[in-house]
Formats: sequence, structure tokens, C-alpha cells
Amino acid sequence: MTFIQAVLEFTCEAPVAQLDRVPDYESVGCAFESRRAHFDTMSILDVSKEDERWMRVALMEAEAALEEGEVPVGCVIVKNGLLIGRGHNRVETLKDPTAHAEILALTAAAIKLANWRLTGATVYITLEPCLMCTGALVLARPKRVVFASPDPKFGCLGSQYDIAGDNRFNHRFAVTAGVLLAESATLLRNFFKIQRQLKKGRA
Repeated sequence: MTFIQAVLEFTCEAPVAQLDRVPDYESVGCAFESRRAHFDTMSILDVSKEDERWMRVALMEAEAALEEGEVPVGCVIVKNGLLIGRGHNRVETLKDPTAHAEILALTAAAIKLANWRLTGATVYITLEPCLMCTGALVLARPKRVVFASPDPKFGCLGSQYDIAGDNRFNHRFAVTAGVLLAESATLLRNFFKIQRQLKKGRA
């Protein structure tokens, strides 16, 4: 299976990042297919063992979110081979709409470095970041962002919009998509399957 086929399979079957988006997502169906050409031009084949290694750590964060009843999205930030920040979704736990994995990881990394500029860092995320998180990434100025699953409804690194490719901003970073996509998609599917079962049980 090619990367693009995997992306299309994921977007036809798996929900996106928030439970209340599911009805909208299902109405969209497989509209992400129109983004095929864009993702063909992204760095999707140059996947190193290092990328897989750190994405697995991000997936561990996503699993921690799942255990807490949160949407399973995780993020880790690496610089010079060292982990400097990590986080997972805590929106429900903190009752905070900004408590996405990326925001928490960026804050942790900035504290670790005592510097909000994450120059030279690579950010690993299990789901394509939303508008808020992509904006924060631009401000933090990492060298590279790597994500696993696309988010065809809310993703802003190629799905709904390509902020990283917009030269009107004062910082641009390289993007690699599809690293351990299947693992991330499975976590998301399992989460929403459980949520649907719980919803039926309450009905």
C-alpha cells in the first residue's frame, strides 16, 4: 500500500481529533482525496529510524491521553538527539480548549531551554496539527515538524490549509507526513469506537 492509499483509507474510516467533530467528519466523507497532489509533494518517503523512534514516544503520549479518556494525540520535541518537551491532549482534564498535545509540549520545551525559540528542534505529533497548534509552531520556530495521521477536517499542514508553505509568515519549517500513520490511526479508531459504545449505553 502506498502512503497516499494509506492516507485515503485512514480518512475514509477514522474520525478526526475531537469527538464533537465526528458528525461533520462523516458528512465530509473522503473529501481529503482532493489533497492527494499536495501530500505527494511533501517529504513522505524520507523516513528515518530516528523519526520512527521518536514518533513511538509520541504515540506513548497519545496512549496516556487515551487512558485519561482524552482524544489520543501525543507530541514530543527533540533537539540534538535529546527529548526537551512532551505532552498529550488534556482538554477534558484541564477544561481548557487550548490544552492540546502540541501546546503543552511546546511550553515544556520552552521551559526546559529557558527560551521560547526552539531553533533546530524537531516536533513529532501523532495527528496533523490544527490551526491553533500550527500557529504556535510557527511562533516557536522549530526546524522540522513530523506528523503521523492527517486531519482532513482541521489539519493545517496540508489538509485544510498549508501554513508551513505560506511564505507570508516570518518562519517556515520542513514537514514530514505519514510516519507510523497506521499506529496513530488505530489509536484514534479505538478511541471513537469506545466513545460510540458508551454513548449507546447511555441512550
